Amino acid sequence: MGCHGGDTRGGSAPLDVAEVLRKHAGDLPDLSFHRQRVVAAITNCRTKAMGGRLQECNRCGHTEVLPNSCRDRHCPKCQGLDQARWVQARQEDILPVEYFHVVFTIPEEIKPLFLAWPRDCYGLLFAAVSSTLNEVAANPKRLGARIGFTAVLHTWTQTLTYHPHIHCVVAGGGLAPDGSRWISCKRRYLLPVQVLSAVFRGKLLSGLESLIQDAPPSSYDIANRRCLERAARKSWVVYSKRPFSGPDQVIRYLSRYTHRIAISNSRLVSHIKGRVTFRYRDRTDPKRKKLLTLGGKEFARRFLIHVLPRGFVRLRHYGLLANAIRRDSIRRCREILGVKYSAPVEQPPAPTWDQLLLELTGIDPLLCPRCREGRLVLSDVPGMTVKWAQPGRATSP
Repeated sequence: MGCHGGDTRGGSAPLDVAEVLRKHAGDLPDLSFHRQRVVAAITNCRTKAMGGRLQECNRCGHTEVLPNSCRDRHCPKCQGLDQARWVQARQEDILPVEYFHVVFTIPEEIKPLFLAWPRDCYGLLFAAVSSTLNEVAANPKRLGARIGFTAVLHTWTQTLTYHPHIHCVVAGGGLAPDGSRWISCKRRYLLPVQVLSAVFRGKLLSGLESLIQDAPPSSYDIANRRCLERAARKSWVVYSKRPFSGPDQVIRYLSRYTHRIAISNSRLVSHIKGRVTFRYRDRTDPKRKKLLTLGGKEFARRFLIHVLPRGFVRLRHYGLLANAIRRDSIRRCREILGVKYSAPVEQPPAPTWDQLLLELTGIDPLLCPRCREGRLVLSDVPGMTVKWAQPGRATSP
């Protein structure tokens, strides 16, 4: 592997994560069944293997196939529209207050535990983060309020190495314990990061210790406990970025982070002779994008490390934004903050995938590419959809 300073495009293979996995994932030993399914979904997405439906122009009769998408949450091709739908649904939750971006990270010493027990450790990470924020914010010496926040799990760095951490978007204040008033944080200051770090460290280490105790006896017990001992002696990193400039910036931030995957197709530069080059940002030199080249097998290995356990929820809401109380909490906060709230009598229909794609990219996917006037509509001719491939269980983009 190596770093480069210039762009080196080349080769005829598509610059696509799916193509890299198609060629190199099979070289990885002991690939779990779940990860094999993820590889199959990504590599088959919008191909003949996934199937499709025939579309016909209602003006000139031109026909083409609308390929089915895998809709897997790890697929670089399938996140944009889900992301847009999610952000639209969250706009009503934004309050006219400062918002803060708080990041909780773990030290290198305990990463082997996360690799060994990802589902359990990710769950403990969420529990430690949420408990820490709620507990410190509720302390009368700090904020003395019930806060609301959204937490998103990421497990990667820009170079695809393993780095579990949680991004939190936190409102700059909260409701008093009796719900009678809004308590604002200090301007541009939410909570002391030193206190957050210490409390977070204690909670996560305690949870991991219980996990090791409850696990079946093995030769790794001593090594795991030594990992915890080394981690306990270190200062952990929790940092709070500058507050967002307004509600619009919060929405833009959420749209970037909520459905992000380890790497997007747009960052790939070349895939030549079994080696993959992609762009990344170096934290020590953030103004300049750099290039990194990995062997195809190593690229596939790094990408698949970040496949989440099946059914694991990586985006969660806490406190005032918890699903069970969100609507009532937001309404109460708006009343106290003097924001007029009027629930719509009738919800407008959700935008379709083609409407969202037009809004996001300015491209109308149903405009006939031949006559540029007609609309592509699904053919209702019996048997027409099977001429390209049998339809899969997935849906259109």
